Amino acid sequence: MTSQRRTFDGIPSRCWCGKGIVTYVSKTDENPYRRFYRCKLGLKRKKEDHLFKWVDEAMFDELRRIDAQQAITEEEIENLKKCLKKADERVDVGCIGIIQWLFERVCN
Repeated sequence: MTSQRRTFDGIPSRCWCGKGIVTYVSKTDENPYRRFYRCKLGLKRKKEDHLFKWVDEAMFDELRRIDAQQAITEEEIENLKKCLKKADERVDVGCIGIIQWLFERVCN
């Protein structure tokens, strides 16, 4: 039976089955001492498709996610600055308009 692993972005906290995640160290020749996340059940039930993810890949995913979120936040801040500037301009024109209107009423 072949199964495709489900992908998880970032650092996992739980497996799809609801069990917690444990960090282990690989002892294989291909990946000696490389750390990985694994579902607690996944070690016992290897034929089932429980979470497995290399720690370094999870960290890289998390950094990419944070970087993308930061770019969105910076864009939102710039849009808010532009809106505030327009609002300030409208208030200034509005105040001047009111003062001129009052001045005309008083002087005439």
